[in-house]
Amino acid sequence: MGRRTLKDLWLAPYPVGIASWKAVVVPAAIIFLVLYLLEPFGIARIESGKLWATLGSAGISAGVSAVFAWVLPRAFPHWYAEQGWTLGKEVLNTLALLLAIAVCVWLYVAWLIGVMPSVGLFFTALLWVLILGAFPTVLFAMWNRNIQLARNLREAMELNLRLYKKPETGETPSATLVFSGGTRETLEIDARSFLYAESEGNYVRLHYLSPKDHRPTSKLLRLTMKQAEEAVSSVFYIVRCHRAFLVNLHQVTKVDGNSQGYRLRLEGCAEEVPVSRGYAKEIKARLNVR
Repeated sequence: MGRRTLKDLWLAPYPVGIASWKAVVVPAAIIFLVLYLLEPFGIARIESGKLWATLGSAGISAGVSAVFAWVLPRAFPHWYAEQGWTLGKEVLNTLALLLAIAVCVWLYVAWLIGVMPSVGLFFTALLWVLILGAFPTVLFAMWNRNIQLARNLREAMELNLRLYKKPETGETPSATLVFSGGTRETLEIDARSFLYAESEGNYVRLHYLSPKDHRPTSKLLRLTMKQAEEAVSSVFYIVRCHRAFLVNLHQVTKVDGNSQGYRLRLEGCAEEVPVSRGYAKEIKARLNVR
């Protein structure tokens, strides 16, 4: 049972909430303070220029952190995708960051004090970085996830109460949506039957209620999310909720919260539609006046 619980925790969604600049500045500041105040790796033997030496190490840390904050997410978008980011990925990514920083600081300090980059010096650098970075980081990751989860669950409950208590305001305005991409194939549907759209590479999968039996169905068209968004731009209740999703707010029946934000349940749909951090405020505001 404990093993299963640990696995569930490892695979639990984790919020990609920290700003990129913080991911760069914080590790650099930690490295600077450790080297300047504690003087490990023989830095105490440097008679002059200790400040510049430690600033150099902090600069190396900032460079490595910048790679993890901006370069890797663009090079490997599938691995770093927000909807698939878990507590386990957060811990592994942090440990890899700390290891990369330790390697760079090891080489830099060896050059700085004029010695060969020995195995002993490497493990000393790694030990300092892990002791001062890894354990607090893992604990912070778990604590931050629990904080985000509690907040989003509370807000999801409030949104559900408003959904249930909101009085009917009349029939949903109708319009004809025309989706057309780079091929001759198009789809014309009533806006009220539209459920959501999901990006799939160079295609968009459109989910809607069939006009024959009103059951959920879908159609894959070769078009971009920008083209899909333009097709629904005149309908105020169909909005962008994620980089890869559009949703019909009039089809929302329930709001679920997790550590990454919100997930929307739609009428007749088994799948839930994610709401990413950048769109959460807009979705909350629109659901309140839905």
